[in-house]
Amino acid sequence: MTLGVALLDFGGPQGQEELVPFLTELLKDVLPLPGPIKAVAAPRIARARAKIVGPNYEEIGWSPLVPTHERQVAALARRLGDVRGPMASGMLFTPPTMDECVASLQEQGVDRIIALPMFPHYSLATTGAAFSFFFDALVRAGLAHLPVHWIPAYPEHPSYIAALAATIREGVAATPGPEDQPVHLVFTPHGLPVSFLRRGDPYPDHIRASVRAVIAHLGWEGPYHVGWQSRVGPVRWLTPSTPEVMDAIAAEGGQRICLVPVSFAAEHLETLHELDIEYRAHAEAAGIRHFGRAPALGTQPGFIEALAERIEDARAHFSRYACVRCLIPKPEAHRRRPSCPNCRFSFPAWAREGVRGEP
Repeated sequence: MTLGVALLDFGGPQGQEELVPFLTELLKDVLPLPGPIKAVAAPRIARARAKIVGPNYEEIGWSPLVPTHERQVAALARRLGDVRGPMASGMLFTPPTMDECVASLQEQGVDRIIALPMFPHYSLATTGAAFSFFFDALVRAGLAHLPVHWIPAYPEHPSYIAALAATIREGVAATPGPEDQPVHLVFTPHGLPVSFLRRGDPYPDHIRASVRAVIAHLGWEGPYHVGWQSRVGPVRWLTPSTPEVMDAIAAEGGQRICLVPVSFAAEHLETLHELDIEYRAHAEAAGIRHFGRAPALGTQPGFIEALAERIEDARAHFSRYACVRCLIPKPEAHRRRPSCPNCRFSFPAWAREGVRGEP
């Protein structure tokens, strides 16, 4: 038997030629429209949106996410060594696609799969979408019968928390300003529409769990805050926003802040442009004189260790079933229920097919 690992990520455009296709695929996933209408509307909206975000991508030298992912996978392969087995990557919205990921695993002769997202926190918009896309690719390839062990989240994994703490120490050390003035940590997870919470999305709980764990790990005694970034559109989003948090810090006389992109495993447009350029300017306009930012995880050794430990644990407990909402192991019969008997979260399609997961 050959056990393979599918490493699932978001994707990002590496040049002008990838921008409209990237936005088109993204919009096909998120637009609340019937399929035929969405197929026509998505490319048109993508072309209009590209005129707005294209200059931002150009300013940061385009998205580094896919190259960073490749370095993460290479580091993970080195850490796992000879026991790593077949590995393949799949992106939600840019190459390599989920179909290419499945084809690669099939060529390598796998008959069991561990699906590992690069997102430490589960959300329907990220990990949930990645799992659904990957499962659909298995169906298209005629491989839906293969056992899959889904790793839905790892927001409090000790190695992940240690890695996050290391990035925070780096960011705080690089934050300028007088030592007698406290550094305000501002955790800036990607925002989420409130409508997702009504569908049982555990993402805010996972973010708060990570924040609590890393504050305890650091022994941090200074001020810290959570502000949700990247609001788009007229819908209700989680609050407070990162700019609102910065305004409140400034109103209280705070002069030193360090932003922590807690939900980002790699640098994105949302970190390199939104945080480093837009939010820096907002902080300065609000009267905050000293601005710092912790780096995204990237190939931080602790993060690679967390991924490796997740894979090793999945190998050891491949047949364990779980609820993706509360991440508590369930008896096998619960996979046939429409919702989790503990938290009432409705299982997504990929979890209703009798596939495997873990706590």
